[in-house]
Amino acid sequence: MQTNKDKWSGIAGTLIFHGLLLVAIMFLALRTPLPLPEEAGVEVNLGYSDEGMGDIQPPIPAASEAAAPPQPKASAAEELVSEETEEAPRIEPVVKPRPKAIETPPEKPAPKPQPVVKPEPVINPNAMYKGKTTGSEGGNQGITGKPGDQGKPGGDPNSDSYDGSGGSGGGPSFNLEGRSTKSLPQPANTFSESGTVVVSIYVDRQGKVTRVSEAPARGTTTGSSQLIQLAKKAALQARFSANQDAPEEQTGTITYTFKLN
Repeated sequence: MQTNKDKWSGIAGTLIFHGLLLVAIMFLALRTPLPLPEEAGVEVNLGYSDEGMGDIQPPIPAASEAAAPPQPKASAAEELVSEETEEAPRIEPVVKPRPKAIETPPEKPAPKPQPVVKPEPVINPNAMYKGKTTGSEGGNQGITGKPGDQGKPGGDPNSDSYDGSGGSGGGPSFNLEGRSTKSLPQPANTFSESGTVVVSIYVDRQGKVTRVSEAPARGTTTGSSQLIQLAKKAALQARFSANQDAPEEQTGTITYTFKLN
């Protein structure tokens, strides 16, 4: 108990001492004296210039020598003239060449379309019938290039067709594998020339001739355009038996023989 009492007594004494010290500083050290003391200065000699000499003070200031007027500075133009500078080289103006005028060629009139002339069918001389050939072993006929008489038993000796079932008689003959004829019209009797024309035909599965070739086929013996046109017109009217197993467009030939009475 005595120790705690001494501890609190020490703390109280310390606080009282510092409080008295703070009050003394506020009243003694921080107080400004009034009135304020006047500022002190240095007394200087009377004179009229920053320069002078002697011990007697004149009542009237002595006339000083007139100050020499300052020398005028050279003007900027004179300074430029007096400077020694090298003359800048003269720059020649750049002259651009004038573009040459482009000459436009005169427009040519568009050529008029020329009428298209349909060429006449060309006859292949190698396809023309040259008649029967006779060899060293007797007569023979055919187009295979080998010895023998090509054809079918019971056929027409004047026919130029060698394959297929064929036809015979005094009228036109045909060559169309696996088909028989239903209608094989004769050409119109308006010709004035004689010869044989073989026409290549294209037949559908129903037996109708859908189209014919422009040029005559192998075996043709004439180049007459009259006979060729009559044969083609008659071939387009031909009809054959139907064959559903045949190609969509089966090819064959019809041979027409034109004779003058």
